[in-house]
Amino acid sequence: MSGSPNPYFTMNSPYATIVDAREFNAALFAEKIDRALRAGEKDVVIKVLTGISNNQRQALREPYKLKYGKELVDALDKKFSGDAEKVIFALMDTPLDYDVKQLKQAIKGLGTDEAVLIEILCSRTVDQLRAIRAAYEKQYGKQLEKDVAGDTSGEFKDLLVSLVTGSKDGSHDTNDVQAKDDAVRLFADGKAKLSKKEGSNFLQILATQNQYQLRKVFAYFQELAGTDIEKLVEKEFSGDLRNSYLTIVRAASDKQKFFAQQLHASMKGLGTRDNDLIRVLVSRSEVDLELIKTEFQTLYNKNLEDVVKGDTSGAYRDALLSIIHGNHQ
Repeated sequence: MSGSPNPYFTMNSPYATIVDAREFNAALFAEKIDRALRAGEKDVVIKVLTGISNNQRQALREPYKLKYGKELVDALDKKFSGDAEKVIFALMDTPLDYDVKQLKQAIKGLGTDEAVLIEILCSRTVDQLRAIRAAYEKQYGKQLEKDVAGDTSGEFKDLLVSLVTGSKDGSHDTNDVQAKDDAVRLFADGKAKLSKKEGSNFLQILATQNQYQLRKVFAYFQELAGTDIEKLVEKEFSGDLRNSYLTIVRAASDKQKFFAQQLHASMKGLGTRDNDLIRVLVSRSEVDLELIKTEFQTLYNKNLEDVVKGDTSGAYRDALLSIIHGNHQ
């Protein structure tokens, strides 16, 4: 397996809002959380959990269980509810476990949450997808690609299954000749009104090539067509397939911009798509949330903290704002 042993490990990214806390003692922090839980001080619990990294949160589990004879997550479950509890649980999961649970939740029961499938499967790295696939099978005794295939259809299904089974190139290699050739094929697809035929070059190109190569393909396409690839995707595809291709295009072109758009979409209009809001903030908090905040401001001329503040309330709002603000000031 290429890459680091843990494809989710970012080692205190300079663009994270949450990094390892310097003064961390697992046993003392476990005590601090227990005291706050017994006193009903949710704000203190939130402060402690968002003030340390995910690795440090995992390190709380053992001393807590040894001292108090119960699982930390169970103790948190008793004191938090609703969306605030969802944030706390998301913070307590490892990033890999969280992605796996999100995918399972998106597939099970009546109706599929395609937005979750698309966001995770189309924006994670090759190594992360490999880890997700293995962890999903270990956790649920089922193959992720079979569950995904059973819940989707057509080219949308083919695309997701292709991503899950690891057809994407994990290298940083690029090839100009190939990129030009692929740009021509995509352009021809557009000319031929590709939505009317079975399958498309989009599937073969977007599902298999690394983001560096895709950026070259998109640049040549722009030269050739005089318009960007997003516009062609929006014109030629519809529904979930369009959203998937747009996600791959956006995540390859500019991941932070993509996640800023995801955050905006989760809060615009009536009602908040809380699961999407929580997922993006928690999963990017140790990767690039600082950059996403800047991108959000640029795109929407609004401060992310202000928008979240206006859209949420109570302990839920406190937890989200604490993640956005971060612990590395």
